[in-house]
Amino acid sequence: MSQQQQQQLVDAVRNWVHFDNLCNNLSKQTVTARNLKSRYEEEVLKHMGTTKRLRIAGAILEPSTKNTSVALNWTTLEEMLHKYYSDNKKTDETLALLKYLKDNRGQKTATFLKKVTVDEPVNAVMR
Repeated sequence: MSQQQQQQLVDAVRNWVHFDNLCNNLSKQTVTARNLKSRYEEEVLKHMGTTKRLRIAGAILEPSTKNTSVALNWTTLEEMLHKYYSDNKKTDETLALLKYLKDNRGQKTATFLKKVTVDEPVNAVMR
């Protein structure tokens, strides 16, 4: 490996580590911010009582509702299929259908860098 290629590798590794750390920190901050926002949202809604709207600088806050779909996972799918077969008085083929889906589910492979923490300080080493 030439000197220039080694320097490019060192720079790329340094940048990758920097942005990996940044992503991890931002992810933790996002979780904290969402939790705090949720807590304050509950507090505001509790204090609003029967008030329909609050006017704040540049906006109006009002209670609202939204519907979100239940996560579609294997357990939910199994429960729904059992109910479907039961409601339609058909032979329950749930387990066979789920087995087929699991057995024929495609996979995607991706190569990525995995950071494994070690106790000893290590300089850029290629093995």
